[in-house]
Amino acid sequence: MKKNYKKIALLAVLSLAATSCQKEDVLPLVGTEQTSESILVMYSINGEVFQTSISESEWDAFVERMIALAREGYEVTFSRNRSSLTSQSKEKVTFITTDEKEAQQWSHDMANQGYTVTISFDQGTGKYTCIAIK
Repeated sequence: MKKNYKKIALLAVLSLAATSCQKEDVLPLVGTEQTSESILVMYSINGEVFQTSISESEWDAFVERMIALAREGYEVTFSRNRSSLTSQSKEKVTFITTDEKEAQQWSHDMANQGYTVTISFDQGTGKYTCIAIK
């Protein structure tokens, strides 16, 4: 029952973010209970750091939510499995696109490869700027 409640809460938050037209306060995501198969996600929204534990099946919805928040004007950063949100490394990859699905897929793939991904959206140009650092 507790897992179902958390999944419903996560989906409710995701649907609200996707349909919202105005920038509002962002609440931290509620994930499932941590198991050996769960992903510990560290993320920040406009510099405010959060963490949540989600299942692999919830990972796509999480990345979709981060893209939606970027589209609303937030700068979002996220990484999987206890990766730091700040990196001392010099490996940096930048991807710029006007296609939301491309931005989502690229960000998803780079985070899966161990990168910390930052996404921003320029309302004037309609471009997503995705930066992956490892």
